[in-house]
Parts: sequence; structure tokens; C-alpha cells
Amino acid sequence: MKVVTYVGCYTDAKKEGIHIFETDTEKGTFRPIGLVSGIENAIFFALNKEKTLFYTAQGMPEYGVPSQNGTVAAYTVKGDTLLPLNHKRTGVTAPCYVALDPAEKALVFAEYTNAVAGVFELAKDGRIADTPPVTVRHAGSGPDKKRQEKAHAHCAEVSPDGKYLCVVDLGIDRVKMYDFPGRSSGLKEKAGLTIASAGGAGPRHILFHPNGKLAYLLHELDNTISSFRYTGDAFVHVQTLSMLPEGFSDYSKASAIKISADGRRLFGSNRGHDSIATYDLDVDNGKMTLAAISKLVGKFPRDFEFMPGEKFVLLGHETSNELFSYAYDVQKGTFSPAHGPFGLYRPVVVKFGAVRG
Repeated sequence: MKVVTYVGCYTDAKKEGIHIFETDTEKGTFRPIGLVSGIENAIFFALNKEKTLFYTAQGMPEYGVPSQNGTVAAYTVKGDTLLPLNHKRTGVTAPCYVALDPAEKALVFAEYTNAVAGVFELAKDGRIADTPPVTVRHAGSGPDKKRQEKAHAHCAEVSPDGKYLCVVDLGIDRVKMYDFPGRSSGLKEKAGLTIASAGGAGPRHILFHPNGKLAYLLHELDNTISSFRYTGDAFVHVQTLSMLPEGFSDYSKASAIKISADGRRLFGSNRGHDSIATYDLDVDNGKMTLAAISKLVGKFPRDFEFMPGEKFVLLGHETSNELFSYAYDVQKGTFSPAHGPFGLYRPVVVKFGAVRG
């Protein structure tokens, strides 16, 4: 099967933010078929379930320097191309995270530098509504003086039941929860649900299990993953495990977290150790068991995504400036090089779209 694939990049002078590929899910190969240029730092994507609407966090050069040109943008998918619908400014840097709520009626975002997070409403045709977003701005700091000198919102997700906007903040070692259904009157914090990570852990991304009853929190700074039981009224900590081999003490930081389609495996990528850690999941109690750690061939793996069918993943290596696909051994939980490298400037996010006719 061949599918349209979107890869987002930090940009150089060429301002080539979104690269479009055709991916062969049976062979693990990929080839370029399109490009969205003229935008900066397209560093996170979201697609609706029908794969007809595409949303991105990006910078728009016409709004000035990167510190103030951040936007969220909506595109309609037409074959191999993305046609702009509209975009809305955030007034700060390009968000580092965007996601759709479960009902696909809102787009949520997190912005790292100024710790701003919030919600844009969506119109029926998928455009970003003209109503101003509701936002929050975190404050505080953590023990890591270089990375936690102030708050840094790194992820925003809506819980599967639609009750809470979960904002993960690396700078203050917290995941703060806000009332999502009542957002029209402002984002009100649900302080009793706050997840407090270990000091200096640096939480980066939260991911809910397909069953809606478990959540997993990736910590960037100490390369760990924590699991929680989600009851609808609380996040109950189950376990925290390292993503690195025992005895490894060199520089590394975690980057992305994924769950297999059947919900039985969890994966996390490490930058520095340059690897993917694989965990077996007990979906009844939330416990994780480390199954394998696979070394990769490129430097600084960022986001990775399983190709449909899960025979391969496609992964951007940010500092070695390349895309690579890796074959997935479902029996062992390991990854091995399959296709690449394909030279690409600082690729950081991958999303698979519709089947290509």
C-alpha cells in the first residue's frame, strides 16, 4: 500500500517547512512528491480521522521574526497537495505541539518559549474559527537551571472523555489539567488532578492508551516514562521506568512516545543514546516491562511514526539531517535500518495521510 506522508522540519533560508512523500508500507521505501514552502518551523502536525484536514504549528515570515510569527494553520487535503484554508496567529513563537480534541471541534496547542497553551475553536468546514483562542500561560521554574529556568509548555492533549485539557510543562515538572467543556468562559485549572513529576525530570509528552483508562508521560530530561491509571477524576501513578540501558551515563534526552495499534506495546525515542525503547504493556494494571532498546543509525531521532500495517517506522534524525525507515520485528520489539538515509534539513515530525491512488 502506498500512502501520502507529511514530514515537518525546522527551516533554513529556503523556508521549506512541509515535505510530502509517497511511502510504500510493504517495503518501507519513500520518495518525495511535494512541498509546502514559504513557511518556517513546521514542527508539529495533526490530521483528522478522515485524513481530509491537516493542521500544523508553523511560523509565517510575513509576521516578522520567529519570536513573534507563530501560527496554527489549517489545510484541506487534495490528493498529494495541501491547500491552505486559513491560519491564526499565536503572537509568540511557533507552537511545539498541536492536537485535535476527540470530537474534532477544537485545535489545542502548546508553545515552549513563553509557556503559552490554549484552544482554537474550529468551524464546520475545518477552518480555524475567528473567535479568539482561550489561553493560559504558566509560570515557575525547576531545578535544571539550563532547561527549567522558567515554565515551558511542551504538549497539549484533551483527555479521551473530553473532560480535561492536559498541558505538559517541562519547565515546572507538572502536567496541569483544565476544564475543557467549560473553556468558553476561560480555562479553569483542576488543581486536584495535577501530575507532579520528579524534580528535574522534565515532562514532555502525554499519551493516552486507546482504552482511555491509561496514560503515559514521557520525561525528556531524565529519559523516563511514567504510567498512570486514568479514572476520569484522577491520575493514579503506577510505575516509572528508564528508557536507557543500565549503566549508560552520557548525554541523552527523550523525544517521542507512541503506542502500537493493538495497545500492547509502548515506544519511546532517545536523543543522544539515539535509540528506541520498547515496552510490553499490561493493559489491566498499566504496568510496563522493558522489552528491547534498539540503537539507530542517525543522530538525534525526533518524532517517529509507524507506517500503516506497522511493518516499519519512519523517523526524522534532526542533527544528521536525514529521514530513515526502520523495520519493526514484532516478535522481539526491535528496529533495524530499512531504507535511507534521505537528506532533509532538521526533520522533526512525521504523519501518514490517505492511501495514494
